[in-house]
This record gives sequence, structure tokens and C-alpha cells, in this order.
Amino acid sequence: MEAKMERRKIRIAFIYIIYPFALARYMLEALYRRPDVEVWVAGPFSGRQIPWLGGMFLPKSYVRKPDLALPMSQPPQVIYPHLHSEIPWRPDIWIEANAGLATIGRPIEKYVVIGTDPHVLNYSKAREEADIFFCMQKAYGHPGDLWLPYAYDPIWHSKTNIPWDAREYDISLVGLPYPNRRQLIERLRMKGLSVYLKNGPCYTDARDIYHSSRLGLNWSSRFDMNARVFELMGFGICQVMNRVPDLAELFIEDEHYIGFDTMEEAEAKILEILGKPHEAQQIAQNANELVQDIHTWDSRMEAVLSIAGVLDDEEKEGDTD
Repeated sequence: MEAKMERRKIRIAFIYIIYPFALARYMLEALYRRPDVEVWVAGPFSGRQIPWLGGMFLPKSYVRKPDLALPMSQPPQVIYPHLHSEIPWRPDIWIEANAGLATIGRPIEKYVVIGTDPHVLNYSKAREEADIFFCMQKAYGHPGDLWLPYAYDPIWHSKTNIPWDAREYDISLVGLPYPNRRQLIERLRMKGLSVYLKNGPCYTDARDIYHSSRLGLNWSSRFDMNARVFELMGFGICQVMNRVPDLAELFIEDEHYIGFDTMEEAEAKILEILGKPHEAQQIAQNANELVQDIHTWDSRMEAVLSIAGVLDDEEKEGDTD
């Protein structure tokens, strides 16, 4: 009997602005964890530099070099005909995680764009050219978009095992120090709370900070349900966050998070829940159980590949190059 031809791996070209930290990195790591895919990565590469707060250099350990490092320009840009000449094989799908990437041309093969920042970016060109456009914030979606919410990484956003009383900080926020965030943090410090607010720590460094925190503060900049929502739930710490439109689609207030609308309400809610450690830990546990498996970056990339139709493509049997 003739042996069945072995099914080859799905070939993915993954394109993004390659800063030392980017949401696309979580998507990429989820793809690397899959045994059924082969990934080729390209994009403008900044090394250790990232444009936060006018420009910062992050630790060398955060950097992961792509297969094809393109020079940085303003705005960061890729020319798809050039990528076609550089990629070593014909991909089954091109996945572009777009956080401000300018493009010239489009891929010949199936072309998927994930709009990671629709609250601040106009994706009109990407929406027109992509075969499938995923919007990561439903409140900023357009007709024809597919909603792909943010998620958490099961390794970098793993659950803390540090007891409540042994944690160093009462509340933490690793992120940009917007004025409203700074003002709330100062109010909490004046109440004697131990608070962490800093932009820069990522990956395991950010995980260590949140693992040592009783609460996670989350105040989105434009009423968007940001990635921190899912990350704090993955960490297994109770989050106090401003109410935004998409939240009610997936989570229940006072069961999965503590909500607020104003500075005064935020301060009052934080002080109240810190005095109720058992309730805070139960909310954290509820949220952590809810996001397990269904809200990981692994599940998001599974959805992208499934919707794009490449998981069931029988033409990938054997090599045809």
C-alpha cells in the first residue's frame, strides 16, 4: 500500500514593526509554539529603541531579530514586491500585525491584516487591500471588520503564586504615565499606599512586578478595552479599571473586575477593595478562570488561521515548490 504523503507545515509570512516590545510579539510567539506552522518574519527593525516618551532604549534581552530586518523609516514601511523577492518559499498566508506600518503593494497570496491600534490609527488602506481585516477593538470597528480582541500570553502573563500579604505593592500599572494615571497614583500615595507606575518593563520584568502586586490599575487612554485587561486577568490579580464599551461584551463588573468612571470613584474603589482581600482574590480568581484557554494569544492565532482557511487547506500535502 502506498504510504500517505506527509502533510507539510503551514507557511506563514509574519510582518510587523519590530520594536523590542510590540503586541505582535505575543502573536508571533503563539505561532512559534505551534508544531504545524513554519514562520518567516520581516519588518522594519529598531533594535533596542522604541518611540515611547520621546524615545527609549529597552534591554537587549527584549530584542528578537527577524529573518529579514528592514531599515527604519518615518513612517515605518514595507514594500511587498521586495518581500516577495526575499522570502525563501511561497507562503500560504501573509499576516500583517499593523501598529502604524505603511505599505506599498500587497502580497500575491492570502493577505490578512490585524489592526492592533484602531483607537488611534486610520486603517482605511489596509481595510481596502486586505483579504481579511481584523480589528482588535470592537468599539472602533467598521462594517466588514472581524473583531479579534486582545489576549494574554500564558507564559509571560502567568498566574502569581505570591501570597497577598507578601506582595510588595498595593497596586501597579506598567505603562505610559498619562496625566490622569499620574494624578490618581499621587492621590493613592498620599493615602499611604505602595504604588508602582513606570513605563518600560516588559515580558518577565513586567510579570515580576505584577506578581508582587495586590491590585492592577488599568485606565485606558481612549475608552478602549486594552490588552492590559486580559493580562491582569492572566496574572490572577484583581484589576480596577475604567468602564469602557467593549467590557460588557466579555466580562461582568464586580465579578471579573472593579469598575470606575471618575478619579474620585477610582480612589474610593481601590481603598475599599484593598480592605477586602478575600473579595479581591475571589474576583481575580473568577477572571483568571474565565480567560483560561479562550482568551490567550494562542487561541487568537488559531482563530486567525481558521477564519483565513489555511488550517484545512489540503493543497499543503507535500512540497510543490
